[in-house]
Amino acid sequence: MKTIRHIVVLLAMAAAGCWMNPLAAQEATFQLIDFVELPAEWRPLGEPGCHIEFGEQWTFLDKGALSKEVRSQKLSCSEEPGDLSLPGERLRIKHIQYEFMLLDPHLLESDNQAFAEADSMDKSTRELQARLIELIGHYISLSSRYDPRQELLSVYFHEEWILDPESPVIIKKVRGLTPVIWQRRKTTEGKSINDGDTGLPVYYKNPLRKITLRQP
Repeated sequence: MKTIRHIVVLLAMAAAGCWMNPLAAQEATFQLIDFVELPAEWRPLGEPGCHIEFGEQWTFLDKGALSKEVRSQKLSCSEEPGDLSLPGERLRIKHIQYEFMLLDPHLLESDNQAFAEADSMDKSTRELQARLIELIGHYISLSSRYDPRQELLSVYFHEEWILDPESPVIIKKVRGLTPVIWQRRKTTEGKSINDGDTGLPVYYKNPLRKITLRQP
């Protein structure tokens, strides 16, 4: 199993009129910029620390599926991003896993500034969280044991990537996800505990069982 770091940047869509576009009663799309560490199987000249900047559209479908359409991509192994050249032959990379952090804002509309509080979200990220909660709800119940709006702060995505030299972009297939529940560490009196050095909240993270998603 491969674990790769992930940072998400939600694109501000105000200039286009709306950042989220409902397609149906249970369907919505989000435009994102996604910085993902390059899998070890495909690193040019074995260079470590390479990242791909993906321009993506996520579509939450009404049957419990999530589609990720990659619209652009750039490779960065240094401070300057460059064009991504695909391998000379078709390559399929399975079992890619990375954690998607809802507490990392990186919103262009907020100038990539941190949220007002360390464990808060802005409106756009709350909407995205709500769609993830709805997606998970097709398979398991969270509300009976947890408060998902307060405690579902990340998910692990399980994906398959197809790199085809004849295609302009990498194809991503979302095979599943693992919800991660974050619970604040508290004193016996119920008071939240922060880290003594950073002042940031301290959480217990509880990954739930992996959910295999329906394919669109």
